[in-house]
Amino acid sequence: MSSLLNIEKLFDLSINCYSSANDMIIIAGPTGVGKSKIAIELAKQINGVLINADSVQVYRDLSLLSARPSKIDIQKVPHFLYGYIKYNINYSVIEWLQELEKTLTNMKLKNKIPILVGGSGLYINAVINGLVRIPEISKKIKNESLYKLNEYGIEKFRQINYEIDPGYVQNIYDKHRLLRAYGIFLQTKKNISFWHKQPRIKSINKNIYSFFIKAERKSIYEKCEMRFDNMLAKGAIEEVKKLHSINIDRSLPISKCLGVKWLLIYLDNKILYEDAVRLSKRDTRRYVKRQFTWFNHNYISYKTINL
Repeated sequence: MSSLLNIEKLFDLSINCYSSANDMIIIAGPTGVGKSKIAIELAKQINGVLINADSVQVYRDLSLLSARPSKIDIQKVPHFLYGYIKYNINYSVIEWLQELEKTLTNMKLKNKIPILVGGSGLYINAVINGLVRIPEISKKIKNESLYKLNEYGIEKFRQINYEIDPGYVQNIYDKHRLLRAYGIFLQTKKNISFWHKQPRIKSINKNIYSFFIKAERKSIYEKCEMRFDNMLAKGAIEEVKKLHSINIDRSLPISKCLGVKWLLIYLDNKILYEDAVRLSKRDTRRYVKRQFTWFNHNYISYKTINL
């Protein structure tokens, strides 16, 4: 895989002359398939850089459990948008896309070819198809929404949202998403379903070469389980202990990351360590399955690479 011949063949380097000014490569696929290693080898051949498109690897406080590239990997080729967000930030795809735009401008000036790497469908879809530009919620409206949540409690607040937008809220229980939905309604007098139906606006003006990395699902499951065991052996539990010690809000995205959720519950003394490991591995398998489903229905690749 790492040989020059294989990389040339996998990414059609003899056919495509990728341009730092006009082109961007996307290397997408399920977690644990080996996207980053392949992307590093490609970057070494084409004067490229890796840019993160994984919603978990943005968090500074999860190096091991997010499978963030190692210091050795980062020394091989430049990496961007990895580990730069604090644990208590409810980071959005809009904010990530804004950072991506800045990074792409910077890479164009440095004549580096951007290679976007990740498995977060929401991020990748935003790059390829753009986003609906929903008006920004004012600080006053945000405070009003939070006051309403604290006054009524999560169940009543969810019911209020359901009456405004039953189609969207029927499967939503996350307080941050409910706050955003309510805030959007107060700000615009339109519910979030209305805005989701509006035309998307693309902000990434690049020729995109989308590659999909896949392997047998059973093989990916096995790799994910081995990887999780290795994370724990290297001290991943310490990352979760730090979050637990500050009484992390369990509704924050970082608290729901694979591995974090059940290890937090273990540290609450509600389940055994062995059960936390087993349930984390189960959730990872389910996540891989959901990723395959999303990519099969939403991602049109320039080329699929079977490992």
